[in-house]
Amino acid sequence: MRRFFGLPRGGRPLVLEAGQSEPRVEGVDHFATTGSLARVAVIAQWSPDCRLGRSVVELTAQLVNHDYQVVLVSTAPDCSALEWNGPKPDNITVLRRPNVGYDFGSWAVALHRYPSIAGAEHVLLLNDSLAGPFQPIDHLIEHFQASAADVWGLTDTSQYCRHLQSYCVGFKDGCLQEAPLARFWRGICVEESRDQVIWRNEIGLSRLLNRERYSIDVAISYRRVVHEGENPTILGWRRLLDLGFPFVKRELLRRPEIAPDGAMVREELRRRFGVEVDEWL
Repeated sequence: MRRFFGLPRGGRPLVLEAGQSEPRVEGVDHFATTGSLARVAVIAQWSPDCRLGRSVVELTAQLVNHDYQVVLVSTAPDCSALEWNGPKPDNITVLRRPNVGYDFGSWAVALHRYPSIAGAEHVLLLNDSLAGPFQPIDHLIEHFQASAADVWGLTDTSQYCRHLQSYCVGFKDGCLQEAPLARFWRGICVEESRDQVIWRNEIGLSRLLNRERYSIDVAISYRRVVHEGENPTILGWRRLLDLGFPFVKRELLRRPEIAPDGAMVREELRRRFGVEVDEWL
């Protein structure tokens, strides 16, 4: 097994010091005049062109309906204005930046540009690696907001080692302002591969949380879904649907061979939700 976590930074530049990562605002900057914040969601998005898929649009709309102020950080290479699949929700701030540092780079850039986000009572950091939501996510938002933990995840996994899966992580009561987490986000580097991002950032974040004794909660524990060492969002996709998880990983749709029953995903989504999932990509 290849291990990257813990390797010295060496020549890897920090995302916040990489000139090409500087974002530009597309449209109105709704965070420019905000004071204290209650609920904020930062969505890291990538697409090959300027068109936003239905999944990103629906996720954004549901977060807005739950009174979240949303920052969409897009690394789409097309410089044209983003095209929304449906009406663009009000009060969305869009940041455009080159694809430097993957999703963790996008989250780090948003936290750096808008320091007030770190002090919000509820902060969700999300990416667009899921197709869906195919049903309302009220119960998942309520689980996060009711949690007494400092840091919350939608799912966790024991693949490699136990950690929160980073596609949806929440932070409570301004804990992002505290020194350990502030240093973590300032220290996000430009990584060369997705594997390095997982080891240094995704697993690295959970190791930091454990080391600094932050309390952690998870909406759907991997123990309810898969065996030890397995990824619940890949091998446990059907069980997650049973447990009220109205998403599937896009990777399953692109490469169904990574799960024994991956070829059945599209038909199962059609049966459960009446959707043609390709419309959501």
